[in-house]
Amino acid sequence: MRRWNCGLCGQDVVEGQRFTFIGSIGAVHVECLLESYTRQLDKRDLIALLDANEVLLYAIIRFKEAERMASGEVKSILSEARREIEKIAGRIALMLGQLST
Repeated sequence: MRRWNCGLCGQDVVEGQRFTFIGSIGAVHVECLLESYTRQLDKRDLIALLDANEVLLYAIIRFKEAERMASGEVKSILSEARREIEKIAGRIALMLGQLST
């Protein structure tokens, strides 16, 4: 299981938790990110991105769980779908990093 340090709170970020990567910060817990942004910003776009990001991160965790149960072609399709979701989540994380500056 992979581990990182949260760039905002300094605590462990463990694979399976809800987290994302922000370019200028690194790995961050979703909760820390939400707290940080809601304290300083009143932007509707940012709130929309945070909400979408949270849904995608939850989907990634669920797809990984499904992959562990599946086999063969089903596992392959689930893995491919997860990777696509990860790409979209990465694009949103990039936008979040840009909006936070």
